[in-house]
Amino acid sequence: MSIFNTATATCPECGEPVEISWAASVNADRRPDLRSAILDRSFQAEFCPTCGQPMRLPPHLTYVDLARRNWILVEDVAELPQWAVHEAEAGKLFEESFGPAAPPVAQELASGVRPRLVFGWPALREKLICTELGLDDVQLELLKLAVMRGVAGTPVGDGLALRLVAGNDDTLTLDVVNDATETAVSTTELPRSLYDDIGTDTAAWAPLRARLVNEIFVDVQRFMIGA
Repeated sequence: MSIFNTATATCPECGEPVEISWAASVNADRRPDLRSAILDRSFQAEFCPTCGQPMRLPPHLTYVDLARRNWILVEDVAELPQWAVHEAEAGKLFEESFGPAAPPVAQELASGVRPRLVFGWPALREKLICTELGLDDVQLELLKLAVMRGVAGTPVGDGLALRLVAGNDDTLTLDVVNDATETAVSTTELPRSLYDDIGTDTAAWAPLRARLVNEIFVDVQRFMIGA
């Protein structure tokens, strides 16, 4: 089930208190409308009733969509430097909910699910788009590394990250995004064939793939921020 709580936030513009509903968990199997809201960026987006300032609490929730084989622990971007701690927590939580420590019926329901950890709304949205397009998220991260190596001056780091934002059978669109503010800095369109080429060139990418394929935090940022 999806679980919501209420919190009182302070408007950053006028300083007035605003009561906001925030999610502790999202079950997209039962509430597909919440998945749609995450994709269109309207999920938990509020406006200050006094001055109209847009407000959105940082995420701290579990996202479950067993039909699409998604189980994702979502944390605030501010927690990224502690990704190794949160990755261990995600593994323990998944084990208790759907893994070896869970009832057999739960394990059966989650057969084929690969648990994931992300930081920030753009990273969560990216995982959902990745699933929607039938992409392997490990291979997507390898594509990002190829872009970062091949395009001089790609502005990543210091809060900026490459994020998949759209795609089809022919192209993939990646934005450089500020994960905290959700603001896009630049946009790059790539032929989907580049993604496919990484999948076929197994030998060249094997060492880096091995560093991601069995992990829960599947993001190139784990290479940039020490554990």
